[in-house]
Amino acid sequence: MRNIRIVVSFLLLCLGQVMAFAQTLNITGKVVDEEGLEVIGANIRVKGNATVGTITSIDGTYSIRAGAKDVLQFSYIGMASQDIPIKGRTKIDVQLKQDNKVLDEVVVIGYGTSKRSDLTGSVVSVKSDDLMKNPVSDVTQALAGRVAGVQVTQSEGGPGAGISIRVRGGMSITQSNEPLYVIDGFPSEDGLADLDPGEIESIDILKDASATAIYGARGANGVVVVTTKGGKEKKDTKLTVSFDAYVGVARIARQLPVLSSEEFAILDYERNYFSTNSVANSSYIYSNEGLQRFQNTYGAFREIHDNYAHRGIDWQDIVLGRTTTSQNYRVNVSGGGRELNYNLNYAYYKELGAMMYSGTNKHNISLSFSQRGDKRLSVNGRITFSQTKVNGSGTSDGNTRFNRMEGILQYPPIAGITATEEELLEGENPLYEDDASNTMQNPLIEAEQTLDNRTTRVFQANGGVTFRFNKRWFLRSTLGSRYQTIRRDQFYGELTSYAKRSSINGSVQYSESGSFQSSNVLNYEYKSKTHRLNLMFGQEWVSRWSQWVRSRVTNLPNNDIALDDMSLGTPSQVTSNVNFDDKLLSFFSRANWNFKERFLLTATIRADGSSKFARNHKWGFFPSISGAWRLSEEEFVKKLNVFSDLKLRAGYGLAGNNRVASYSSLDLLQSATYPSGESVSAGYAPRGIPSVELQWESNKTLNVGVDMGFLGQRITISPEFYLNKSSHLLLNSKVPTSSGYSTMLRNIGKTRNIGFDLSISSVNIQSKDFSWSTDLNLSFNRNRIEALSGEDYFLEEAAFGYNQNTHKIAVGEPLGQFYGFKTLGLYQVEDFKYDAATGTYTLKDGVPGRADSNVLPGSWKFADTDGNGIVDDNDRTVIGNANPDFYGGITNNFSYKGFDLSVFFAFSYGAEVLNATKLSNTKTGNQNKNVLELASSSNRWMTVDADGNAITDPETLKAVNVGKTVAFISDQEQGDYFVHSWAVEDASYLRLSNLTLGYTFPRVWAQKMNLSKLRLYFTGSNLFVWTPYTGFDPEVSTKGSNLTPGVDFGAYPRNRSFVFGVNLTF
Repeated sequence: MRNIRIVVSFLLLCLGQVMAFAQTLNITGKVVDEEGLEVIGANIRVKGNATVGTITSIDGTYSIRAGAKDVLQFSYIGMASQDIPIKGRTKIDVQLKQDNKVLDEVVVIGYGTSKRSDLTGSVVSVKSDDLMKNPVSDVTQALAGRVAGVQVTQSEGGPGAGISIRVRGGMSITQSNEPLYVIDGFPSEDGLADLDPGEIESIDILKDASATAIYGARGANGVVVVTTKGGKEKKDTKLTVSFDAYVGVARIARQLPVLSSEEFAILDYERNYFSTNSVANSSYIYSNEGLQRFQNTYGAFREIHDNYAHRGIDWQDIVLGRTTTSQNYRVNVSGGGRELNYNLNYAYYKELGAMMYSGTNKHNISLSFSQRGDKRLSVNGRITFSQTKVNGSGTSDGNTRFNRMEGILQYPPIAGITATEEELLEGENPLYEDDASNTMQNPLIEAEQTLDNRTTRVFQANGGVTFRFNKRWFLRSTLGSRYQTIRRDQFYGELTSYAKRSSINGSVQYSESGSFQSSNVLNYEYKSKTHRLNLMFGQEWVSRWSQWVRSRVTNLPNNDIALDDMSLGTPSQVTSNVNFDDKLLSFFSRANWNFKERFLLTATIRADGSSKFARNHKWGFFPSISGAWRLSEEEFVKKLNVFSDLKLRAGYGLAGNNRVASYSSLDLLQSATYPSGESVSAGYAPRGIPSVELQWESNKTLNVGVDMGFLGQRITISPEFYLNKSSHLLLNSKVPTSSGYSTMLRNIGKTRNIGFDLSISSVNIQSKDFSWSTDLNLSFNRNRIEALSGEDYFLEEAAFGYNQNTHKIAVGEPLGQFYGFKTLGLYQVEDFKYDAATGTYTLKDGVPGRADSNVLPGSWKFADTDGNGIVDDNDRTVIGNANPDFYGGITNNFSYKGFDLSVFFAFSYGAEVLNATKLSNTKTGNQNKNVLELASSSNRWMTVDADGNAITDPETLKAVNVGKTVAFISDQEQGDYFVHSWAVEDASYLRLSNLTLGYTFPRVWAQKMNLSKLRLYFTGSNLFVWTPYTGFDPEVSTKGSNLTPGVDFGAYPRNRSFVFGVNLTF
């Protein structure tokens, strides 16, 4: 009986296997596109079983084993996926059709949305995934290099450093060139710093006037439209919780080499021995008294190597070289169903700055919701609160006597033979005990006792109601309010350089600002078989206010009390300001017409009334018109079988810039004093001549572009040409001195920007397990000034202590030109006649001298540009340009099974930087101060030989200084303030901005941990920079007003960071 059961069981098992085998089929077939051409590399998978799949071969055929009742999924990039039930068949041929998802992608435009295929203006988008690859506190940084025509510049690398965005070069000469920011439909001029990058869904940037004119007086510099994440509509009310976190480490990417301790001692020897009277006497004079002074401090010259070769303090490493940490935690809760959706987000970010006692601490919380009552009514709202604390004084403030970066670079690495490095670290350098002119302090003490703490709090609430009257008409009404407070505490303790020269002092500034906005937009939609018409009519009201007060005190009693009780100090200065009169009333309209999905036309008009401008110019009108021809819908193009998309578009429009101070058109008063008997009394006087004709700055834009797609949008190319002409630009125009003033503000300037943007995206490989895509953007822009206030040019100074003009603003030339002397090198011995009897050097005939002083071999030699035989201020000329020839970025994204890799390079070519840090930190003639290594004894003109002996013979002097490039010490003293081309450097660069490697665990693995998604990732930022620039970083502009861009003075170095993170979804 037992044997019978075994046999029966065996037979049943075999029968089951046979039946199972019979149900597993070998399916073959061919996959073609709409034109009947083979689709190579199409993916075929068994639905619900990710382990079974294949791809089509070179002839479009495939073979796969699957169950008779399974469903096959056919997919290919740029084509719509298809699910096909097998139903027992063994041959299944499939025709894939073009997927219009890319063309049907919705982008946010002014007061509405549009399908990308319907766009007629210049709009580019950046998605959340791209933004999140850069672990930054300010999302603006993540845009750098990712968008054609958009230049993002960070002034320096410190916590809270300013970041500017220029869309196609900007338009204004003296006013703000920042774009308008629109967050969930609410315009703002305050940037994106208070937004958490994780709550952003997408950023759409409107670049030309046909897209920005709908924002009228605020759209001339481009518009950055931000859409935040909201709860997504679901069939059920399932709650989704996600947790993202990362921790990272960072160090400054580069240090500036300074003299070693040995080289510093040699320099101090030379500047003690060589007399400061040499230049005045046209001869090399040496001081035995100075030689004795050096020996008392440092010992004998021949002992320098033994005493100092292995000693000294690297102040950059001590103050800026620490390994810092960063951490970010983000929790998101979202859910809802068909009627109610919500999204709650909280983020915490903390980062230590490279400089001791500096860093950033940020909290951000937001709640958004949407509620659909019925088919007619829906409401939505969003509430956010952020708090950002930035600590640390930075390095770029002040001038050449009180700049903190100078204090770090110039502070001596040694203090002679009597003091140790330990003593130098803990206290003040004894070299400065008898130096009354010294303005430096131990950099560690300076950092510890200088406080600069800024706390910013922002609360914003907005909401809207949409009511649909019928299938064609609907109304959207919105309200929003924003409130911001900023407190800044600055304190200089008793051992800081400021306090030692005056007293313990400090200040507190408190400012608050707010805005209220409302809008009502009525929309009409009409659609037939051949026509689609959308009309929009809107009204908007914006009210802004601000006020601040700043109080400064001196003679505070001690560091412990600091600013806690300012009444204990001596009141020094109290200043304040209020503005409750910034109002804007607007009416606007837009019409979109689509004919047979081939011809597109968009027209807009906006009228803005502003409180800022003169009585006769309060209203401005800003029209635009644009059109497009979708050639890919024409039969003659379809027959070419080349394009999956081909659209020609052009637009013209006018937008404005109202970023001017309130009350500029009014006759304002300022405080003044006047004699009253033997005393002076306080009073008031007119501040200046009122600009009674003050009006908008305006920008006219012509934009022509082509959108091309190939291989089912596998390759997309979008070149664009633009011409921007700006007029009525505000300048301080000269007026007759009989008026009692020198200038007045007038709308008189003109500029032109002409350029070319190129965006290319491609899917290079798309297979079952591996994909590779590339995105490239490239931008060219040429700026030119068309008119100033009557003069051909004027000069401006980037103030860093030289009291010299650094920039030339000229008609017919671009903004950003550096101005100064053209450096030819150094005066050589052969330029002089030498009188052996007196030891004097006299310039030979025909060799131009300098008007400011006598020159000697080793002095700076500048070009005599006017050829009059003497170098003076009239020989200053244009010596460089801060504008790049082109810039852009390239991203490569790879994926292999669960792995993903993103590599992003940013680049810029042709821009130059005026390296004022180099100018001010090579003053070899300043006693007891270190200098950059480029002014070492190998590079600077030496007045002593290798043994420390005075050089009195011209031939010896010539031989010792062959190939030297830096002037001798007497031409590099305090007061030798020359802005010259030696300090203008090529700032072209190629930067590996970001590299992200991640792994997403299989869903089955994640589910075992009760997760729906688990991803681990590593990100490296600022990993590599190739550049000929010798400063900390080529992307720099610490004195970056519109008139004086591209100056590097005391810039805070940038970090190289490494981050490890995790994404969890429950």
